[in-house]
Amino acid sequence: MAEFDQITAATKRYVRSKPELVDNIFQHDPLLAYLRANVPEPFTGGRFIAENFIYDGLIGGSYQKGKEFNTSQRQVEQTGQFDPKYFQTGVTLYKEDIQVLNKGPAAIFPLIQSRVQVAYMTIGAHQSIGLYLNGSRAGYTPNWDGLAEALNDNSTNSWDGQTYSTYGTITRGGEVGTALNSVPTNVGGAITYPTLNRTLTAGTFGMLEPNIGVTTALGLDYIREKFQTQQRFTNTVEPKIGFRGLEFQGATLMPSRYAPGTAISGTNFPEAVTYVQEMSNNAIAAYPTVTAETLFWINARKPFACLYISDDPEYSYGITGFKPAQGNTTIVAQVLYGGAVTFQPRYHQQLYGITG
Repeated sequence: MAEFDQITAATKRYVRSKPELVDNIFQHDPLLAYLRANVPEPFTGGRFIAENFIYDGLIGGSYQKGKEFNTSQRQVEQTGQFDPKYFQTGVTLYKEDIQVLNKGPAAIFPLIQSRVQVAYMTIGAHQSIGLYLNGSRAGYTPNWDGLAEALNDNSTNSWDGQTYSTYGTITRGGEVGTALNSVPTNVGGAITYPTLNRTLTAGTFGMLEPNIGVTTALGLDYIREKFQTQQRFTNTVEPKIGFRGLEFQGATLMPSRYAPGTAISGTNFPEAVTYVQEMSNNAIAAYPTVTAETLFWINARKPFACLYISDDPEYSYGITGFKPAQGNTTIVAQVLYGGAVTFQPRYHQQLYGITG
């Protein structure tokens, strides 16, 4: 053991009373926060979650007196089916650390309390990352059926370079035609005002415009630099979740550190790497490579977007009790979630390839 110098041996260290751990890794995601605050749906159990939708009209039209009507029956309803997905974050500690060492006046902060707090922050980060991915391709099936998969048309690549032929087990372009299509926009360069306006309008269906937009921090910087001086965007605060953003045509555009972009690409963000590796049992080594920024217009209203949350106390962001391991003094608890996130594709839009 190295000998202490005189100051170390003779002087106590200074610790602030009630010190606060500073978060240098996690960020709040406006999309997950908005879904949790505005479109939660209790999931009371079942083999899968069913969402009904209309994909065609009935037979009819103008006619002349005496015409024989076509009375054929046409099916116009269909049901999307979504499997519940599960998320967990583990809290692992040694009994010696929390029962012998980190206690009483010797504890600068309670270790068990800080680890549980970080567990909740971690599961929030992982769900935020998962919102923008898919839940159907190899290695991704434990994940939510996220925006890359939901906002597609089976012919145009999503931001991850993939197309998705089905959503909610229903085949796009088959019997339901284009009812489950949302055509992605590859900007392939600098964002323009006409592109923003056109894609917001494309997500307007049934007189309901998207009410929020989510982009990367760099994506929001691009928009501020190009358009805010032209007074086409206004600084605002989304009142329901308290996030600052820009108002555009009635929608609040907000930045997320978890939206796909250059900052989270590949191995740039360690927590995203951890998530995809654990999700895929290490079949996926890193987050997808992203060379530009993305933006998503979302109609975050029921039933166009829903966040299903199990009504079980533990699987609704609850925590299990600490369980001892066999043969040693390790104890483990988990923060748990069970449910699903769903989007009706026609009410939303995705843009990617934004470079300025």
